[in-house]
Order: sequence, then structure tokens, then C-alpha cells
Amino acid sequence: MKNDLKSEFRKICLNLNKHNKYYYSKKIGWEIYKIAKNHQKILFFIPMKNEVDIHWVIRKLKMEKKSVFVPFMQDLSFKMVKYSLPLAKKKFSILEPLNKNETLEKIDLAIVPIVGIDSDFKRIGFGKGMYDRFFARLKYRPKIVFVQLKPCVSKTKLTDGYDIKADEYISFNIRRKNDNRNYSRFFFIRSRGFYYSQEDG
Repeated sequence: MKNDLKSEFRKICLNLNKHNKYYYSKKIGWEIYKIAKNHQKILFFIPMKNEVDIHWVIRKLKMEKKSVFVPFMQDLSFKMVKYSLPLAKKKFSILEPLNKNETLEKIDLAIVPIVGIDSDFKRIGFGKGMYDRFFARLKYRPKIVFVQLKPCVSKTKLTDGYDIKADEYISFNIRRKNDNRNYSRFFFIRSRGFYYSQEDG
């Protein structure tokens, strides 16, 4: 039952209209930068067409001599490699550097793309489980920040024990820390997003 709700919620989030992507990305990107500038070793992602465009954030941080890493798909998860150009398109239309050399450096911060977020501050992704497997292998926990173009928030718990949890969440007109309270505050924000509960179905 929970998996059915999770799949339904994922479809709703993926179908949200994101026609102002450039505007949303610029605003969200500045919030990401404000966090990232205070860290030295950061795991980013290379955005797909329905994700926040953070290319300029990555370029700016590299100019500031930050160490930037990105995922490189490997089996059912990914390894972490240094960000470098050029990028090549791989499975699921994911862009990756040509650099295949895994780094074992310890990151301070991880900026993680999401499809949606539930009442436990946990990630709804594309359903592949790559990020869950990656973080499960780490022997430490960096600060984790979830980002998405438009808020897609479930008031209902949809995730499982293995799904990763954020320390902070950023979307258009929203930046919230995980303070172990529920999402009632989201309903007072004009965020042009979607808020889901089991009753909505």
C-alpha cells in the first residue's frame, strides 16, 4: 500500500509544470551557494532537464577553489569522482565526466536532487535507489541538502527505513531545516508547489 502511494506521489511530482526553470534555478541556486560556500568538499549532481540547473553554482565554487565531486554511475549505485569537463551522456540521460577515477576524499556536504519529500524529511527519488545505496556505504554522514525546482511535499509518510533523510530542504521560495517538526508551516508559504496527503488520493 505504501509503495503504491509512493509511486502515485512520484508521478504527481514529475508531472508538475516547471516552465519557469531558469527563474526558479537562479533563486534556488543562490540558496545552494550560500550553504556550499561554507564547505570545502562538496558532492553535487549534474542536473537533468527536470532538475535545478546548478551548473553556474558549480563553476563559481570551483573558481573559489572548492573541491567539487559528482556521481559516476556504477552498477546499482554510483562512485564519487571529481567534476571535470567535458561531460558525456550515459544511462537514464545522466551526464557524467569522462573522468572515471573514484575519490575516497571525505565530503562535508552533499547536494542531492529529489522528486519529492515526505513528512519524515526523507527523499522520494526516481525509484532506482542509487543515492540510498551510496550513502549506506559511507562510514560517516555529511550534511545532506535536498533540492528541487518546485515543492512537492507529502504530509503522509511514504518512505522506508533505508531512504535518506535531509538536514535541509530547498525549493522555490522555500528553505527549511529539518527540525523534527511536521510540514504544517509549508501551508503558510506561497510556493506554487504541491502538497499531498493520503486523503488527497
